[in-house]
Amino acid sequence: MLPLKLSLSGKDSALISDLYRYHSGLSTLSLYRNPPGQLPGLDLVKGKIDIYQQGYEGGKTGNHSQVALRKKARQEVVGIFKAILLYLQSIATEDDIPALIQAGFSIRNAMGRKRNVIAPAAT
Repeated sequence: MLPLKLSLSGKDSALISDLYRYHSGLSTLSLYRNPPGQLPGLDLVKGKIDIYQQGYEGGKTGNHSQVALRKKARQEVVGIFKAILLYLQSIATEDDIPALIQAGFSIRNAMGRKRNVIAPAAT
């Protein structure tokens, strides 16, 4: 299982930009050409991102219904991309890494942090 990651947090404007970038990357990725039935197709993913974008634009004026739409759409789109990420992690191999990086995914460092241990002073 490849340790893939996506940036799915932050301000709405940055997240929307990232989501569109991930979507265009998915469209070029051969691993996601025929997703299983539980995952949405590329057209549905694009539609969900568009709804999120519309909610974001409408919510700028303080329209409460648009703000609620934006929040709901954000949760939905982030959930979709988390599911896509899990799917790609399970089927991707080492040979797919260049294509995944080109599509906007990044590879998590599998090694943990190295901690500096201070040796006790000799007395």
